[in-house]
Amino acid sequence: MNYKVYVNGKSTNICTAKVFPMPYNEVQEVEYTSFQMSQPVDLRIESEALLENVIIRPLSLGLEYTYREHEIVIHLERAAKFSVEINGTYYNNLLVFAEAMQYEEFDKYAGNVMYFERGIHTVDILTINKDNTIVYLEEGAFLNGKIDLDHCNNVTICGYGTISMEKYPLEVRNIYHRCVDAMHCTKVCIKDITITDSNDWSLRIFGCEDVLIDNVKIFGCRGNSDGIDICGSRNVLVQNVFTRVWDDSLVVKAFNTGDLENVTFKDSILWNDFARPIEVGVELRAEKVSNVRFENIDIIHSPTGYPLMGIHHGDRAEISDIHFENIRIENAPGAQLFDIRIRDSFWNRDKEKGNIKDIYFKNIHYIGNPGSDLLLSRSRLQGLSEASAIHNIFFENINILGKIAGNERECGLSVMEYVENVVFCSDEQTERMNLLETGIEILDDFVLTDNGSYKGRVRVNINNTGEKDQLTAFWLQISPAHMGAYKREAERLAIKAGERKCFDYDVSLPPGKYVIAIQSHDANVSYAWKFLQLDWILWEGRELEKATELEFINYYNIRTKGLKATICKGELVLQSDILKDEKNSLVLYTAQPVERREEEVVFSVEETDFGVVPAVISGKHELEPAPQLRCPLEITLVFKNEPKVKEIKKIVLDGGGNGIISIPLTDLGLTTETKHFWMEIEAKTEEVSKYRYPYTMFHSVTPTTSAHMFANVVITTDTVMNR
Repeated sequence: MNYKVYVNGKSTNICTAKVFPMPYNEVQEVEYTSFQMSQPVDLRIESEALLENVIIRPLSLGLEYTYREHEIVIHLERAAKFSVEINGTYYNNLLVFAEAMQYEEFDKYAGNVMYFERGIHTVDILTINKDNTIVYLEEGAFLNGKIDLDHCNNVTICGYGTISMEKYPLEVRNIYHRCVDAMHCTKVCIKDITITDSNDWSLRIFGCEDVLIDNVKIFGCRGNSDGIDICGSRNVLVQNVFTRVWDDSLVVKAFNTGDLENVTFKDSILWNDFARPIEVGVELRAEKVSNVRFENIDIIHSPTGYPLMGIHHGDRAEISDIHFENIRIENAPGAQLFDIRIRDSFWNRDKEKGNIKDIYFKNIHYIGNPGSDLLLSRSRLQGLSEASAIHNIFFENINILGKIAGNERECGLSVMEYVENVVFCSDEQTERMNLLETGIEILDDFVLTDNGSYKGRVRVNINNTGEKDQLTAFWLQISPAHMGAYKREAERLAIKAGERKCFDYDVSLPPGKYVIAIQSHDANVSYAWKFLQLDWILWEGRELEKATELEFINYYNIRTKGLKATICKGELVLQSDILKDEKNSLVLYTAQPVERREEEVVFSVEETDFGVVPAVISGKHELEPAPQLRCPLEITLVFKNEPKVKEIKKIVLDGGGNGIISIPLTDLGLTTETKHFWMEIEAKTEEVSKYRYPYTMFHSVTPTTSAHMFANVVITTDTVMNR
């Protein structure tokens, strides 16, 4: 344990739960403590690590605390939930759940009570189908399994105990899924419990009415480990909850169980290790989804660039009267504030597509870490057609790092097709943003040099569109990370109101696909990017000694000697020191080129998952950042056109020998006449086996299913190139 906790001098328990934090190489454990209080208390926390600094989130609590060396002292006036984070990171944090005193006179022997005492219980699937039932989990009770509420009325699940599905692997998800599942019930109360490690959604309300979810704590570490999903239900109140989940936290959906109406989420704290904190969609199969409110919510961590408040629609429902009010956002580098979009996807079933109208965002505060680690991604509004459009979107008091974004440009909002009546208003007492518009252009085309890399010149344009002179800084960022040579240091500048400045960069890059972007800690600087594709030229008949050697480099800047390649007599010839070790292997992935289709993914790399750079898709008119998406799997599911080639051919080359291997082009699914194909190469070495993503030369994260990052290979001759 990293911590010991004392409440008014008395030691309290430390528990653990599984979480899956970025960069997703391993599941980890987070420590938390829970205790009850009926009056102010002093909390003393002993830390194993020496304390250099401490931050307590959410910042809105404004808790009083002091710290020195290995001790933190916090004064609590009232019950609260918060994260104690030390030494500039949220890893190895401590979560504190100070609970209000309850259950003093609970009758555990009543006939309608299912009472679980302190200790471990295995229930597998506990089905409640009788009215007026109470399931009570005493503090310290730990249930292995799940609870289903099925067609019953006036049912309560309560107590300070825990329900967990940690013993139920993914393989049994078809039976053991959704830790707490209320189906077609009325008058349901779920309060005070803790849910950990659910195998699928943690808590689902499905086709229910008159539901209260209060003071529930949820930890999730698996894909699809949503926090709370309200599906096709009515008159639901979710309040005082805490979530730390890998997938979405608070979700609204509908699955043909009637209209969804009168749903409120409020007074809650959200932490998303991967996906979205607040989401309406994707499945919205009802006639109407209306009167949904998200109020007084703190998003303390959302580090992967996903939309913080999203409405994603592809079914028949009319979505209306959705309110986001008093939302405070802390550590969410590179995120989209808002994303509202109507599109078909893997999850949608209705042929008829609905519309979205009357959406309200009020008092939205982007606080940052505090401050901005990365620029926010552009927000987006995008309809599907005249019949499936977006109408009446209201933004009031959108505060970004203490300044008001008073229009679409200042908010970084892209208003796309089939969107009508976007309105901004604000409190005139707050200072407006002083927008610095930026752009990137390729001044000199990238030219292949004798050493096999490309050289070109990139220009960054900055235009001060505001009314004030400004001191700022920015830097050029090229993804994938650690590739090529260019000036990476920040550029500091003073720029007067109305002034325009240019900065030129000499850039050298190996073959591959890249996004060149502008980054800054200053939210007044607008985000800009440019996609670049550089072909891999293979000279037919060239000797290996004269071929260019390309390096393997991954997100962690682990580098190995790469390989040389040439074409000789209808064979691909490779030379690599990696192949000299019999423990190593190379995997070749090849595909025939196809025409790019609308909304097809063009670019996504490992740091896309980490919020550093957006995925890029082929938009209706031009390339654009992919909306709502960071995960390569989700990109595949949403756009439904991966792999975008007829076949991805996979060849495994085992190590051992002199490190030179020849492979007939026909074994790669090519012909001897082929002059153009796509290829990716994966290096399997012991050094990188512990990492989540494959170690690929051109940075594909799912090369077996998706070819969008494959190198564009051109076979030519010295004679042709010299012409």
